[in-house]
Amino acid sequence: MSWIRPWARLAAASCAAAWLAACPSDPGGDGADGSAAPPGSGSPSASASRPASKPPSAAPARADAARGKQIYEVYCGFCHGDAGEGYVADEAPKLASDDFLSVATDTYLRETILRGRPGTTMSAWGKARGGPLEAADVSDVIAHLRSWQTSSNEDVHARTLAGDAKRGEPVYAKHCQSCHGERGAGGRYAQLANSELLRLASDGFLATTIERGRRGTPMQGFASVLAPREVDDLVALIRSWKHAPEEALDLPPKPGKLVDVVIHPKGPQPAFDPKADFVKVDLVKQELDRGATMIIADARAAGDYARQHIAGAISVPFYEAEAYAKQIPKDRYILTYCACPHAASVKLRDALRKLGYTRVAVLDEGIGYWNSKGYVVKSGSKP
Repeated sequence: MSWIRPWARLAAASCAAAWLAACPSDPGGDGADGSAAPPGSGSPSASASRPASKPPSAAPARADAARGKQIYEVYCGFCHGDAGEGYVADEAPKLASDDFLSVATDTYLRETILRGRPGTTMSAWGKARGGPLEAADVSDVIAHLRSWQTSSNEDVHARTLAGDAKRGEPVYAKHCQSCHGERGAGGRYAQLANSELLRLASDGFLATTIERGRRGTPMQGFASVLAPREVDDLVALIRSWKHAPEEALDLPPKPGKLVDVVIHPKGPQPAFDPKADFVKVDLVKQELDRGATMIIADARAAGDYARQHIAGAISVPFYEAEAYAKQIPKDRYILTYCACPHAASVKLRDALRKLGYTRVAVLDEGIGYWNSKGYVVKSGSKP
């Protein structure tokens, strides 16, 4: 979107980290949530059309691409595009790319879906991280993604490099920083310093991506621009930004267990247009300071809420609106928000309106702008 602001780009564009890394391991998984151990080196209504989870089975079932397509349409298409074309919501990357799929293993795809990219709008969709998907659901989504692939898989992960991070600094500053940000963070596109990305990415994959790029995306290839040693140096620099993966999250309540739903229960009604689709952040903060009563609902997956949410907000993932609505009164003004800043929040707003809520609007600029203004945010399970 041409109007997207710098703070929103930081949050939304960083989804693009998904297409820059791959895992050199086999498609299996041994984590508690179906994830693997670390390697050595528009869409349907938010409150409906959610495919039922597959029951646990002693023997692994064959992945169902058709069912995976249904799941993808609910949770992925509104950002990545129904056909995987990418860039539908802000900078969510292109997934229907042979340059990506031919070198991305099933393990990489599974890990990315289950665990997400902390600190970006790529949510963790696995149940162990507060999401709605079982391991079998993710396998079906992967089968759907593979249906877009037209070339054979390619193993680039055994490649060894001998780069120097210090030598890589001026190369990065000249060719990469304008898109990826200083030290791999804060840029318009992939956050290269993301802990999950660097946990999963092989050196060979990073080098191959730098050299070849991603056709049909802003990621150009640099094979004709950089010497092999410069590519090695860039990978060494990116590796130097690696930090500890995210620890276990303090997840918010499930449906039926919400607490402190209403902010300022005895306060006056806010001065918002009851028919508005969007309300500006600064006006919301002004009304909160005035003591106005309202409900603020975080539309993102539960793990995103646990990492950081607006103080006083409750967690109402857009795909579970109906289940949570049983505890949400209809006599208060409701504001929904996400980080994109509109993809998930619009879905939750529309789902609540269909359930009979008459005063529901989106917090226009999202949590990224709220945070950039220095307004109060919290982490953990409680509002």
